[in-house]
Amino acid sequence: MKQSLFILFCLILTSCVQQEPVETTEQVIISDQHGNNSSGGSSSGSSGETGSGNNSSTTAGTGVSCTGVASNDGQGSGYPMHQFEMLLAGHQSWLPGTYSSSLASSTMPTILQAGLLFPTDSRLRVRMMVKSQPYPTAGQEYCYGRQVGQASDAHPYTKLKYRVHLRDVHCSTYNGNGQCTNAYLGSRYATQYVDPIDVGSCSPILDFGHLRNTGGNIIATTIEVDDVKADSTCQYNSTYCPAEKVVRAASCWHMKLQVVTDYTQDFK
Repeated sequence: MKQSLFILFCLILTSCVQQEPVETTEQVIISDQHGNNSSGGSSSGSSGETGSGNNSSTTAGTGVSCTGVASNDGQGSGYPMHQFEMLLAGHQSWLPGTYSSSLASSTMPTILQAGLLFPTDSRLRVRMMVKSQPYPTAGQEYCYGRQVGQASDAHPYTKLKYRVHLRDVHCSTYNGNGQCTNAYLGSRYATQYVDPIDVGSCSPILDFGHLRNTGGNIIATTIEVDDVKADSTCQYNSTYCPAEKVVRAASCWHMKLQVVTDYTQDFK
């Protein structure tokens, strides 16, 4: 039953995903919180939550070039990889949940939807393409959580860096047909830090398959993306300009997320 529901929802979501081809060749690396050029990260998020899963490093894959179009970026058998347009204001996290704002629900699935999209027995890989910074009309919220009434950035970002956490989807209640009717998220764990990525470029493939928790009432494992930082505030001096300032609440950040599970094609 769970597989049938997953297939149905996958087909519905795939038909609604906006696909924009972009060429990219930039390669980036994962770094730890000290800037060391190796895969790694802390197992706790900024909220202090920790999970019980394996907290070893993820492995960067070889697929650092992508077009942002599922049919071009996938290979092998299965459904097209899942894609999400991450479009949020600075200081906001991308995280499945129940949101009253249409701007939030248009970019993030509900927890129940994540439970249908992210289940897997072994393969869970993600990759992000950094998109250009949007310029909203003055006074318009445009992206979820944006604070209006402030001036836009003097310089749009040219690169972003961020964190990725795993979050387990738990189910506490099932109906008579074995369908989950009450899902909730567990704590953050297996946190990874991704070095700055240029606009139009892709992150390495983050392989979380061996890091996720299993068993118990876990029905899937999703991700959270937070602490998105940009280089907007240091471009005026034309010197070294790392992406070290969290995107302003008056600004938006934009990335495309691609997700691979056992049910989808893999990355090329």
